[in-house]
Amino acid sequence: MTDYFRCNLFLTFVFLCMLFSALGFSYQSLNSSLAVQGSAINYALSQKITVDSITDDNTKLLTDRLALSHLFIQTESISSSWESNINYPTLIQLIFPQLAKQFSGATDLFSYKFKLRFSEKDNAVIQLLSTFIISVFIAYLLCLASVKRLLISVEKNILHEIGNTITPKHQSFPAVTRLLAQHKAEHHKELQGQHDKIEVLSKKINMDNLTGLYNRFFFRGELVDFLSEKKQSQSAILALVRATALGHINKHRGFRLGDVYLKDISNMLKQCTKRYPDSQLYRVSGPDFAILIPNMTAAVAHKLAREIKANLDEYQSLHELENVAYIGITTIHSGHQPEQVLARADTALAKAQLEGPNYWAFQQQDSQQDNQGQTYWKEVIEEIINKRSLMLLSQPVQPIHRNMKNYQEIYTRFIGSNNAVLPTHTLFAMAQRLDYTIKLDQIIIENIISNSRTQMDGNSHWGVNLTSHSVQSSAFIVWLERLLLREPNIAANLVFEIDEVVLERNIVSSKRAMDMLRRVGSRSAISKFGHGISSFKLFKELKPNYIKIDSSLIQSITNDNASQQFLRMIVDVAHRMSCQVIAEGVEELAQKQLLESMYVDGIQGYLIAKPAPLSKIAC
Repeated sequence: MTDYFRCNLFLTFVFLCMLFSALGFSYQSLNSSLAVQGSAINYALSQKITVDSITDDNTKLLTDRLALSHLFIQTESISSSWESNINYPTLIQLIFPQLAKQFSGATDLFSYKFKLRFSEKDNAVIQLLSTFIISVFIAYLLCLASVKRLLISVEKNILHEIGNTITPKHQSFPAVTRLLAQHKAEHHKELQGQHDKIEVLSKKINMDNLTGLYNRFFFRGELVDFLSEKKQSQSAILALVRATALGHINKHRGFRLGDVYLKDISNMLKQCTKRYPDSQLYRVSGPDFAILIPNMTAAVAHKLAREIKANLDEYQSLHELENVAYIGITTIHSGHQPEQVLARADTALAKAQLEGPNYWAFQQQDSQQDNQGQTYWKEVIEEIINKRSLMLLSQPVQPIHRNMKNYQEIYTRFIGSNNAVLPTHTLFAMAQRLDYTIKLDQIIIENIISNSRTQMDGNSHWGVNLTSHSVQSSAFIVWLERLLLREPNIAANLVFEIDEVVLERNIVSSKRAMDMLRRVGSRSAISKFGHGISSFKLFKELKPNYIKIDSSLIQSITNDNASQQFLRMIVDVAHRMSCQVIAEGVEELAQKQLLESMYVDGIQGYLIAKPAPLSKIAC
């Protein structure tokens, strides 16, 4: 419709130009004619009027003779006037006000005023001009109406063409049709490109790169939408699956195999849930997966859980793991709060982890306590502490050079009330949340010292891991110092291993712990060493007896020249400071051979030996 208004404006402009041109010409001509006639009549009146002749009859006679429409004569004593009734149309009077122009004149004896009277010919011209103006105006209106109909027709045709509904009778503008079709195709292509980009970005935002599953952000949105009160009487099964072996695999077999493990769990869950078409699978955090299946009954959920457990057991046996994953299941309904259902599923997961490897548990209703999962773990950890329900395992370090003593790293496994091995990483995580970490470290160290009296000789060292809470606790450091001072012979053969990242958090607490170990005659080791150049600064500050190279550096050592150069630099600096270097996570023969050529002092990993119960190790 914008074109319609533009056309109207143009036609109006043309009409006004024509009208004002005609009126201007007529106006100018009329003014000139009136001026000439007025001057002539003014002269004639001044000559023919005398004081004695001023009568009404003479005035009328002069009016007719001079073709006037009005004449008024006045002296000091008398006056006379005559007027003819000539009414022009209002439009003509508005356009030509000169038609009613009054002329005036005066002599010493009298004054007069008059108006001209036009002849029949002049009146005919004026009427013709009036008709012309009206005709032009009517033509203008008709032209506007015609243009409006034309533009409306054009608009309809273009709309048909744009809407891809062109029929033969609508193809009034073939050139426009082709141009619009071209632009439409280009626009569609551009929109499709933008749509594809949005799809890619959406996948990047909502998808987990490793497993290809939806991530925690998408899961949260789906869960909130499902629980919305707008969706009445809707129920589903929510299952949380925790891959608890991830930490163990990352530490002892490398991050690459940790990624493979997560992909295997993902594929296993996909395989088990594919028969449920409405099921959705998510990876919500590092080791955690979630399954959401609408309209599933509890009985079917139990069947699914048993199937997943059977697959987990098979995977555990195939890959020689202590456990693979645990499953916590609950029912959810629309109207529930997300935190409520997640806490319930987490409670079920906590129960499953207390039952045994790869177990599952079902939590139908909310527990009476707000955090039953933590309550269960609190009871379990307290029972472990009171009964000292733990088992020690050992993984040896193979010495490469003669000057290195036998070295074994000690691991701990916790035993539940049903004699099942509990997931170590989960238990320590709950112990940290419940503030039991230091107490667990204390019973572990006491147990190690107790076993060392009968199983350790003077030519071997045992590696003992310390947690970050213990290292940064002054009370624990004092307790450990007193314990080691009471056992000087055993203390001399203990190596306390602390992760590099733990030591970096608080260098003051770290130096205090290292100084205490030197005072009592024990040794120290920085484990998971080699995260960057800052590692050398930490090494210089703490001066440990051993550094244990992080397994992530070892995994790429055979193919990465930069890693090789970095490791050579570590070995050179360490040997200059009388510190021995141990490579962790060695799984391939090529890695072992390369590390030997780099003069590493010891090698630890599944290639050498897997962790085994301490009672079976001959020291």
